[in-house]
Amino acid sequence: MFCTICQKHKKKNNFVYPGASNFRKSSLVDHASSNDHVQALKSDEAAKYNKLKTMVEKVYEKTDDAMTTLFRNAYYIAKENLPIDKYQSMNVLSKMNGAPITTTMYQEDTACSEFIKIISSQIEQTVLQDVKDSPAFSIMIDESTDLSTQKHLILYLSYLKDAKLTITYSKLINLNACDSVAITSQLIAYLQANDVDLSKMYGMGSDGAAVMIGKHTGVSQLLKENSPYLIEMHCVAHRLALACVDLSKEIPEIKFVESIIKTVYTYFKRSPSNLSELRTWQTILDDPQLNPLDVHKVRWLSMGHALDNLRRSLVSIVHMVSDQGDSDIVASSMVHHMKSYKFLFLLHFLSDIFSKINILSKALQQRELSYSTVRLQVDGFLTALSAEYLTDEPSFGPLLCQFILTTSEQENFKGIDFSRSPRDTTLPDKVVHLVSTLTDNIKDRFPDSKIFKAFLIFEPASFPVNISDLPNYGTSQLSTLTSHYTNFDEDSTLQEWSTIKYIIFNNFRHLSPAELLTEVTPMKEQFVNIVNLIEIASVLPVSSVECERGFSRQNLIKTKLRCKTSTNTLDQLMRIGLVGVPVEDFDPKPALRQWQSNRQRQVYQSNKQNAFSKLMNIR
Repeated sequence: MFCTICQKHKKKNNFVYPGASNFRKSSLVDHASSNDHVQALKSDEAAKYNKLKTMVEKVYEKTDDAMTTLFRNAYYIAKENLPIDKYQSMNVLSKMNGAPITTTMYQEDTACSEFIKIISSQIEQTVLQDVKDSPAFSIMIDESTDLSTQKHLILYLSYLKDAKLTITYSKLINLNACDSVAITSQLIAYLQANDVDLSKMYGMGSDGAAVMIGKHTGVSQLLKENSPYLIEMHCVAHRLALACVDLSKEIPEIKFVESIIKTVYTYFKRSPSNLSELRTWQTILDDPQLNPLDVHKVRWLSMGHALDNLRRSLVSIVHMVSDQGDSDIVASSMVHHMKSYKFLFLLHFLSDIFSKINILSKALQQRELSYSTVRLQVDGFLTALSAEYLTDEPSFGPLLCQFILTTSEQENFKGIDFSRSPRDTTLPDKVVHLVSTLTDNIKDRFPDSKIFKAFLIFEPASFPVNISDLPNYGTSQLSTLTSHYTNFDEDSTLQEWSTIKYIIFNNFRHLSPAELLTEVTPMKEQFVNIVNLIEIASVLPVSSVECERGFSRQNLIKTKLRCKTSTNTLDQLMRIGLVGVPVEDFDPKPALRQWQSNRQRQVYQSNKQNAFSKLMNIR
């Protein structure tokens, strides 16, 4: 008589070899309770458990692979601004391409929305945790209305992560009212709900609307109840745009040119045949294949681009509309204005001016823009204008200068016969007046900020050249800062500054402000006040351009075909699109694990039951 369990596990007893010859019941009972047999039974049960565990793990692995593909597809949908109803067809395509989609579950649009919500939530919590860990942060906010006329407040956060400045989209907040009280209450509610310390909020950037930076009841003033050291900043790109808008309102010559630009744009926009004929003329005359552009008040670079396209296609446009002038009253009117010396003069003048304005505007739209860079760019722009126009004998811009030289002794410019008027002699004086007005507008729009100017002492490029000038360097500016930031002790701060400025002078004068912060952060225990001030200076925003980029993303997502997208869904899609990593770097496992933990998932439970059934069949 043999024991197959003991034989299987190679035990050494009579029931294994040579075999038991005692068939009494007591012999079987004794063997059943023997140590060898008990250990053999435990080993047998462990083997069965391990087999089950291995089967379940394989099933789970296959299920994970399938769900990972579904999560990646959902992420791709959000990242590439695709409609959610494309999710099912993308899953079909993935399966055709060999993706391991072994389940028919969770392939409907509602599942895609759930996956996107979880992924977006994880990104949001990561950003908010970084903000909470940052020693200082600022906000950038702006209002907008989407296609469904729903009012939104977009929120960006500027903070430090590992001693480096980070500017990130945070939230699209639905607004029931657009007054400062409603905006402030919803903004504070969002930050406090996520345990963000409002006392560390030191700056606010906005478009400069009265509701945002009003001196008495603006959002910035209301926020100071919770963030007493907050500084509001009117976006520098918006300031430049407003200076140009003010100029067009004050100067009739700009309105004259702008009206012609709009007429030309409309003439070709509404008629494909006119545009086709323009293409023919551009080919014949070897002009660039450019379309006439419109001027948009809300698009900062549109005037410069419209002027540039019109100037470069001018010869083709004039020849074409001249051919149609006899039969088309609009073409006849355009020919009359465009073949005047006044128009040609102003076109080249404004092309010079707005090319400079566009260069400045692009510089003021840079990410991580500093106050010193703003001053450098604006001062350089004003100096260039003064050198070309505001002298006893103006030299004018390069395009206008070339035009004047070409037409000084003839009434023809590049084959265009133009007409002069006695009043054209006043044009040089008018453009000088225009430039003078523009420079005054910009100076009014870009006043010096006392606090921002004081922070410049921490920029290595601002340090004196000679060490002999260093003892008194920055003392008055630090007094200005400690007067505003009363949570800093002035004496302690000055003591720290008297040492650290020599360290910066000797070692870090060649660094940028961002690089300096990285170098001094390890010294924070020794120079806590100075390093804290440098951290505050690093996060203060000088523009709210990032908000405009956010609204551009919003408009790419919420189109006429997707106008029913809710604010919450829009916020989730924007967050993935703006903050999410590239698709190839996306790891779906954290989101998948959170999705699993929310509740029991049928796809995992049913596959587990299948594994048990297979094991029973094997047994």
